[in-house]
Amino acid sequence: MSRLLRSHLSKRCMSSWIDKFDSYVLGSEPVKNQHSKLLAKREVIYNIETQDVKPGYSSEYLANAAKMLPEIHNSAKVPAQLYGQFVVQHGQLDRVYTIWKYIEYKDLDLSIEGLKDIPAYTEYERTQGEMLRNREQQICYEFSFWPDYNDDHDGGIFEIRSYSLKPGCLYEWGNAWANAIKLREKDAVMGLCSQIGQMYTVHHIWRYSDLQQRKIERDSAWKRGDGTWGDCVIRTVPLIKSLNVNIIRATDYSPLR
Repeated sequence: MSRLLRSHLSKRCMSSWIDKFDSYVLGSEPVKNQHSKLLAKREVIYNIETQDVKPGYSSEYLANAAKMLPEIHNSAKVPAQLYGQFVVQHGQLDRVYTIWKYIEYKDLDLSIEGLKDIPAYTEYERTQGEMLRNREQQICYEFSFWPDYNDDHDGGIFEIRSYSLKPGCLYEWGNAWANAIKLREKDAVMGLCSQIGQMYTVHHIWRYSDLQQRKIERDSAWKRGDGTWGDCVIRTVPLIKSLNVNIIRATDYSPLR
């Protein structure tokens, strides 16, 4: 990609961010309609926990989680819902993603206190921690342009694509994807942007019946929409610092599976 194009996209990215800043901090609202589509869905908060398990301990780690996570999910004292838990099948092996759902920020604090009232949780946390190499957490909002996902079937695989973006380019990213997502609505599960943890991170989660269907859907996106998909790629690739792709499969007790 030419330096001229990169420079042009960088300027557009910064201009978009400045317009957004003016609109919501200074109250001048220089651009209304387009930016309103890029606001995050703030009705729900998601907590993505990434756990890297030591080789050879995955079975024990997941067996312990199968007993504890449903109990947390069903506890009246913990205002957290287990949205899904997934194990990497292809990519960064021995990695587990656990996604929790909250209604308000205060629910995160209440959940910490509520966990203290579950007798077995302290020992569970200690035991699980001994089997981990690394873990991290991100508190995220869902993009407002991302379609609502109807989980009407079980099985298949999921793909989580985690993008680290250049600072200030989130709204340029959303502007491009707001159009492109329409080409792949049936595969789109969730689009998240980080608010706490590693910032300027975006997670796109997709669902397929298998890897062959993934290939078919991704290839067909280039042929639909009068170049919309290609335009999205051209506009967003310069905004990416790094990309991590994992094919994941839901655990048996995951609500989303």
